Amino acid sequence: NKNGRFYAPRAKKGMGKSALLSKFAWDRQEESEPIVIKLIGSQVIDEKIPAFSSFLEAQAYWIRNLCSQINSNIGATIGFAFSDTAMSLVEAAEVSGLRERSLLSGLLSRIKVKSIPIEITTSKSPNPAALLERALADMEDRSIWLIVDDIDASFKNDDHHRLVVSSFYSALRYIAYNMKGVVIRASVRSDVWSYIRDVEDLDKCEQYMIDISWTRSELQVILAKKIWAWVARNYPDSAESKWEYDKRSSNLIELVFSHRLRWGGSAVPPFQPINILSAGRPRWMSQLCRLAAARADMRNYSRIQSSDIIYVMPDFTRYRFNDLYKEHGHQFKYLERLISIFSDAPVRYATDDLLSKINKEFVGPVGSGNIPEINEEKYSAPTQIASLLFQIGFIVARYGESSEASEVEFRTFTDEPDLLRFGRPVNKDIIWEIYPSYRQRKRTYRKRAL
Repeated sequence: NKNGRFYAPRAKKGMGKSALLSKFAWDRQEESEPIVIKLIGSQVIDEKIPAFSSFLEAQAYWIRNLCSQINSNIGATIGFAFSDTAMSLVEAAEVSGLRERSLLSGLLSRIKVKSIPIEITTSKSPNPAALLERALADMEDRSIWLIVDDIDASFKNDDHHRLVVSSFYSALRYIAYNMKGVVIRASVRSDVWSYIRDVEDLDKCEQYMIDISWTRSELQVILAKKIWAWVARNYPDSAESKWEYDKRSSNLIELVFSHRLRWGGSAVPPFQPINILSAGRPRWMSQLCRLAAARADMRNYSRIQSSDIIYVMPDFTRYRFNDLYKEHGHQFKYLERLISIFSDAPVRYATDDLLSKINKEFVGPVGSGNIPEINEEKYSAPTQIASLLFQIGFIVARYGESSEASEVEFRTFTDEPDLLRFGRPVNKDIIWEIYPSYRQRKRTYRKRAL
């Protein structure tokens, strides 16, 4: 929606936040004389950020910083500056390196006259926010699209990072609603937002958060459209290129995959295991399909077989663990060490067995007094650790005793967040299962069903 001044797509890693922002930026290029400014976290948040004494000080810092970024980009589009405002914008662009300095401004900033003991320079730069307001007043209907991604990429759950990131989003909201003509889109990870949302000023931002989630059918269409796009580019005259990807998604997927794949002892449509292993995340789905396709191509097969997916699972699992540690490491300092106790271990546990394993193989060796905070709370019981594993998606709740894998038998933290919440009664009849994407760390060469 290009009309909203400020929106922020919110989701876990791999859900498509960056793709959504890129698509938004691409569409805005079609606007009349657009100024599209794309920033990533490393361009604005780095080690040079000062230690702020208050939220208001941090917010003011970000307002100045972001307004300066916008001013520099506006200045880079100005041909010749006639007004004081335009000259200030051009100077901002020159200082930031977005445009070369003109001969005149270069001479004026350096020339010295021997008989006059002063250096001739340009006037002092105005307040960035005030300069932007003046510039916007002169631009009339011309819009500025500020798109910010991965601000929380290096987020750590400590006071400094919480202050830096929370004040950043507050500054974005302020600029969007006080600088008419500036439209802002900025992504945020859902786990990071859960740690900064209690900041008082951010309650005003909650209404602008757009949670991203995908249904099974939507993910199937996403995969089908990727295949269709390749066919349309390379075989534009083929009958398949004329297919409607949303109505013939299964047919398109079967151009690349076998008609049926082995899963849980049964022959199932190819999208079923892909959907389960990708955990609803488009990026995971794409990575799995690319890995399996490369394996099939290496074997000179025209379609991906079950054996290709089996073969690439160790590589796929390694990517998943890397994502897991990057995304949730700030919630628990010893996360990688905790996960390691499940290597070469059973994949299913009764509640008592799960708590016993955590207590025996992690709490015991580490020492209960040495366990760092879990989600900002001091450790007091294995249930806290089990709840963390459930929250981050490493384990899921499985209902029923059937030996056949079935999507409807599983519940995630999103479905039932209170299942293992510390301080509440635990249902001991539930079976806890390690999510399939985290099981196979080592390559196996024996033939077996996926």
